[in-house]
Amino acid sequence: MGFAHGASDFYSGMVPLLIFAIVTAHRLSPFYQGAIGFLWYFTSSIVQPLFGAYSDRAGRWWFLPASVAVTVTAVSLIGIAPGIAVVTALVAIGGLGSAVMHPEAGKYAALLSGDRKSGGISIFQIGGAIGYSFGPIAIAALLASDGTQGSLWMLVPGAVAVAISFVLMRSLAAHAQRAAQEHHASLRSREEKVDKTGVGLLVAGTALKYLVGASFMTYLPNLIVARGGSITEAGAIVTAFLAVGVIGLYAGGWLGDRFGSLPIAVGSLALSAPVLYAFFVLGGIAGLAPLLLANVLLNIQSAPSVAIVQRMLPRNLGMALGLMNGVAFGVGSALVTAVGFGVARIGASQALLDVSALPLLCAAAYWLAGHRGTERRAAIEPAA
Repeated sequence: MGFAHGASDFYSGMVPLLIFAIVTAHRLSPFYQGAIGFLWYFTSSIVQPLFGAYSDRAGRWWFLPASVAVTVTAVSLIGIAPGIAVVTALVAIGGLGSAVMHPEAGKYAALLSGDRKSGGISIFQIGGAIGYSFGPIAIAALLASDGTQGSLWMLVPGAVAVAISFVLMRSLAAHAQRAAQEHHASLRSREEKVDKTGVGLLVAGTALKYLVGASFMTYLPNLIVARGGSITEAGAIVTAFLAVGVIGLYAGGWLGDRFGSLPIAVGSLALSAPVLYAFFVLGGIAGLAPLLLANVLLNIQSAPSVAIVQRMLPRNLGMALGLMNGVAFGVGSALVTAVGFGVARIGASQALLDVSALPLLCAAAYWLAGHRGTERRAAIEPAA
């Protein structure tokens, strides 16, 4: 599941640079860049729960390699599209492929993880993080050497990734089917009400967490350059900020399985706020350590949060993944625009300082969701 996630997100990571290159090459308004970028986020993230709900009822093992194939093909063809309308259509199709893949792979990750749900989800998420981080580098090299038509070369590694995913999924299908039967059998004697308010609190808290990470990723260059740093230094710091997130993903899975998903999520979110403030207090080179540590802490929450919602929605594992990795991510990313207004009015330093308090709201949302009653709380405790 981690490999399939990484393969799909490798191509997702190419989309922003591809759109930028095409808009620049055709001398189009930046409006198209923003509009098509939003379309990608909408089709790849916001609609994930819809596909997750369908997958929970009628999913098939081949949905996963097929969805990766759709994303690979659509993104690879963007560079040779004859016009902006075709680019828009390919972006939408590629995004839908990604929207199918995420809940499908997230469901299988939960089913194949036994009692170590947070650990299984963290492996799934680490694969995506690694793939997404290498996508921009790969497409940038092709754009530099062959122009926008260079994207067509990405069909080659994509075909290999799809073939591998197909073979692996076919071999895992029987195992996953047995796990699904056991999972559904364990639910037959349970008639639980879905705590919609609790789920809503968790999705809202996670969206705010994504907003914090996306704000720093987007506006750290503004802050660093304003402090006298170069754009090269800014790029290196942003890359390091994103890279250390993988440490948090792994740690979150390990800690969540051992100490409970809820306390680990609440604790890591609450700790990240003062660590972010330390970045501003220390400044300069000394501030880099708390900056990187803060993103580790923010990412510790990721796997436990999905495990929590999957336990609250045991009959809808795919939809649960879609809510947390799709809707929350999409909403949090979209809200970065609001932070941009703050950066324009009060500067990057003050705007990011204000954003640094949001993890406390995230932690509060998680705490409230976990303390809404003994019966509901049982759904988010560690598996026996």
